[in-house]
Formats: sequence, structure tokens, C-alpha cells
Amino acid sequence: MQPKVYISYSPEQPGSVFALFYFESGGDIHGWHIEARNLYFSAAFFMVEHFYANHSPSLYRSMQDDVYGPWTIDYPPIRDEIRCPVPEAIDHELERMQSVFVEEWLDFRNDRRRVTEDRDGHRDEDALQDVSIKPRRLARMLRQGNIWTYTTPGMDMNLVQLVRKYWRLSEKIPAR
Repeated sequence: MQPKVYISYSPEQPGSVFALFYFESGGDIHGWHIEARNLYFSAAFFMVEHFYANHSPSLYRSMQDDVYGPWTIDYPPIRDEIRCPVPEAIDHELERMQSVFVEEWLDFRNDRRRVTEDRDGHRDEDALQDVSIKPRRLARMLRQGNIWTYTTPGMDMNLVQLVRKYWRLSEKIPAR
């Protein structure tokens, strides 16, 4: 399973990161999403059931950034917790892909390696943010005005729009 990736970043708004990866399994989409802005931070696994079907898809997401924990449905919205709707074999693959994705693309304020780098004098404005793009990856991003993006071939922007539209704002965690 080769994941498709979308990342957007605004250097004029430090800490403003929207990123996701996903892969298809039958008619469903499985992936992980993270979004950070000045006032909130959100990261969770997701599944879109029937994404390519002729009827409305359902957007499921993990309640925390834990593929094995409780899940909910953001679209159509419900408030109840549900069991993980993702098959166990896919759970493991999602977790592995998330680890690879984060290691390749993202820096976090609470990462010990990053704190060490900061003490060694490699600090910039992004180093102060909860989430940022790794500096070595910025060269791979397409710059269009004040938004920088990276997409892999075959990325379906309809999925990005679905996640942006229906991800519950009330569930996002305030940034420190």
C-alpha cells in the first residue's frame, strides 16, 4: 500500500500545518490527519467509508491520536463513541505508516531530539511551534503565494475538502 500525501503550510503563520496521508482499501479510505494552528492542535486516524460510492460517505476518526482507542463519526455527525471500524490488519499498517510519515515530514515541540537541536543553536521561528514541517523537507514543497503545499501523484483533493469541512472543531485540542 503506497500512501497518498497532502501537506500545506503557511510560513507567514508559523505553526499553521495541515497534513494527511491515506490509502485505499476496497471502497474505503484509511489514513491519518494532523492540523495545527495558533489556537488548536488536532491529530487522529480516520476512515472514510464508501468514499467512491454513489451515496454519501461516512467520516470516522479516532477520538485521540490512537488507532486502537475509541472512535466517533464526524459525518454524518454523532456524539457516541464507537469501536474502531478499521480491520485489525489495517490498524497495524496505519500505525506503521503514521510513524514513517511523522519521521519524514514533521517536527514536534515536545520531541527530545528537537530540543537537543535547539540547544545546539539550530533554532528558528518554526522551532517554537507545536508542529512544523522539517526544514529539510521545505524544498520539496510547491510555493504558491503564502501557502506551500506538497502532494503525491494521484492525491484526491476531494478527500482533503471532506476532512476540512467535516472534522469537528469542538473536538480540537487547544495549543499550549
